[in-house]
Amino acid sequence: METLNNIDVYVNRMQKSLMDKMFFIDKIFEPIEYVVDFGCANGILIRAMKYLFPEYGYIGYDISDEMIAKAKTLVPEVEFYTKWNDIPISYENALLNVSSTLHEVYSYGTESEINEFRNRVFDSGFKYIAIRDMMVSEKISEKSDIEDVKKLRTLFPDTLCEFESIWGSTEYRFNLIHYLLKYRYTENWDREVKENYLPVTVEQLLGMIPADYEIVYSEHYVLPYIKQQIKKDCEIELKDATHFKILLKRSR
Repeated sequence: METLNNIDVYVNRMQKSLMDKMFFIDKIFEPIEYVVDFGCANGILIRAMKYLFPEYGYIGYDISDEMIAKAKTLVPEVEFYTKWNDIPISYENALLNVSSTLHEVYSYGTESEINEFRNRVFDSGFKYIAIRDMMVSEKISEKSDIEDVKKLRTLFPDTLCEFESIWGSTEYRFNLIHYLLKYRYTENWDREVKENYLPVTVEQLLGMIPADYEIVYSEHYVLPYIKQQIKKDCEIELKDATHFKILLKRSR
């Protein structure tokens, strides 16, 4: 995995969509004791949820020692772990929150690490599972609007060239959307340009859901601030849904 040149910029970006990352909290209709935040980073989401919804216990998990150290400073009253098997609770009365983590696991993980991730998410027996990440449908148009491509080649010739050398031409709609999701993150560009933001489609994720889970809520959408920023920076109207969120409940 590429290291972060500017971790503060990375963390600040993660914080901008905090309210959207709590989408599941008003959709829980059966009692739970804990919310386990998988890929908790610096703990900012846990801090926000703990303030707004103190009735739950919170646990953070992240493989980064640096992030966990920051989380323990930010929310010292919460337990944080870097080893999954050290988490000391029963998952039967807990919700697992997986926000902006799935794409990183698939981008950087080995096949065995990806399988382990899927097992932890879907086979640990959580009462609820909330997943939110960047994700497109396999039904998106194949070709981009050529005028959109021309705008990007004029505005961002260097980063676009590097992106296309890795991922392919933005004349294909999938690649254009991929670039539009990352063009702003130049502070950590060496890392961001190589990271696969869209490794799993909505249809593929839906196909992973075990039979003993039912969908409580799902939405495929584009974040308003992303749409507005792209319009402002590039004069491109982003019409494709770029994010997907889903809440699952164990039915038996």
